[in-house]
This record gives sequence, structure tokens and C-alpha cells, in this order.
Amino acid sequence: MTEKTILVVEDDALTAQLVADVIETMGHRVLRADAVDPAFQLAVLHDPVLMLVDVQLGTASGLSLMARLAENAETADIPVVAMTAVDGSDAVADLERAGAVALLEKPFSTEDVVALVTAVIEAGAK
Repeated sequence: MTEKTILVVEDDALTAQLVADVIETMGHRVLRADAVDPAFQLAVLHDPVLMLVDVQLGTASGLSLMARLAENAETADIPVVAMTAVDGSDAVADLERAGAVALLEKPFSTEDVVALVTAVIEAGAK
């Protein structure tokens, strides 16, 4: 598998590091952001093959980032995996409506990250 650029958007430093470490171990390049604006700028500049976005980003929402990505022609085709502790089927439906292609439920294992990243890349590799 060729190295792909993946953007991890997570405001919890430990979680961000864990996800980044797993993805780097898979042979990919990881960019990190901890807020909506820097994440959007990185997405525009680097055209990642995949984004993993925390739904709760401090005072902002990962859903607002997903909406912003979907509205921009340069970023609309980037698959987004939502990372969250799911709170019922309504929450999952909201994430799907926002454009998430998959959900990584917290807490997750390294195996969960590997399986999901691999599946999303294989489904729509750039």
C-alpha cells in the first residue's frame, strides 16, 4: 500500500497521538489539527485521502467541520470518519446526514483504527 495523507482532527492530545501512531505504523503520513479552522485549512492545502474527525472539538463541533468540507468543491470528496462515543441511533443518523462515511466509536482499539482506515481507503482511494 502506498503512503497516503490522512488528517486526524482531535482536541484530546492523547487520543490524537494514539490514532496518529497507529496510522503512521500502517505506513501513512498523518497531519493533525485540534480545531475546525486549522483542520479545514490543512484539508484544502494537502487534500488528504481520509479525515478522522472528533465530533466534540472543545467549543466547536466536528459536524460543523463536516458541513464546511461538504460545501467546498476542493474538499467535498474527502471521506470523513466521525470519532465519538455514540449516543443512540439518532446520533448515528445525524453523523450520516453530516456526511460521515463511517463511525469510529470511542473507546476504540488499535485494531478498530486499522480496520476502518484500511476499509475506507480501499473503498475510495485517491
